[in-house]
Amino acid sequence: MLLLINVFLILWVSCVGRQEILCEFPEIKHGQLYDESRYKSVFPVPLGKFFYYSCEYSFMSPSQTFWTRITCTEEGWSPTPNCRRLCFFPWVENGYSASSGQMYLEGATVQIFCDSGYSLQNNESTISCTEGGWSSHPKCSPNGSTENCGHPPIISNGDIISFLLKEYPQGSTVEYRCQNFYELWGSKYVTCGNGQWSKPPRCLDACVVNEENMNKNNIRLKWAAEKKKLYVKTRDVVEFECKFGYREKTPRQLFRATCWEGKLEYPRCE
Repeated sequence: MLLLINVFLILWVSCVGRQEILCEFPEIKHGQLYDESRYKSVFPVPLGKFFYYSCEYSFMSPSQTFWTRITCTEEGWSPTPNCRRLCFFPWVENGYSASSGQMYLEGATVQIFCDSGYSLQNNESTISCTEGGWSSHPKCSPNGSTENCGHPPIISNGDIISFLLKEYPQGSTVEYRCQNFYELWGSKYVTCGNGQWSKPPRCLDACVVNEENMNKNNIRLKWAAEKKKLYVKTRDVVEFECKFGYREKTPRQLFRATCWEGKLEYPRCE
């Protein structure tokens, strides 16, 4: 009897050990899976399943390619999806840096040399590339300067939702939002430092898929054929198909078109 119990326990442990390992949907900060809205419903997925993800504007994956492949493994997603901020270092006002004109990844630090009688904010000698951009504006101000900021930067297709003032003291922040159908890229906050605002966000154009362009190419929306107009955000994918009686003229992959800052390439049927 004891032998039978041991055999049963071994078999049970073996079965438990072989339970299927599944990977949940990868939440990617500042990034998204290719055609995410379509594939999100299939999760969790088994070992070996792979997907591609891309990072938002001004962010980059470790592979430094537009699309990065991740695979479901026993340890989770491999490689771990990660989008890090890209910071462009401009010229230094009232100072100098060997880093001017170069791009840096989040976490990098650059050294700045200020002209005589000038200094960076808080008398620092370096600034760092952070998730929200440079830790402070690369400007050397007169020693003891406490310059305030004027009106925050104006962005196309976006608005400031904070209460507006005539003048803003050091460290003040204001918040932006985009108008309908536009997508905000970058930090939604800007900060006043030494009389200068940090880099504002952008509001990316949406793509307008309309009946006129579809009729010109003898196509229609694959999953919403009854719609005559569709607004699509940057990086979203739209699927088309030929109208009845027509056949594909352009390569099949073009029938899954990606919107990019208001532009979308239509496939064609004849």
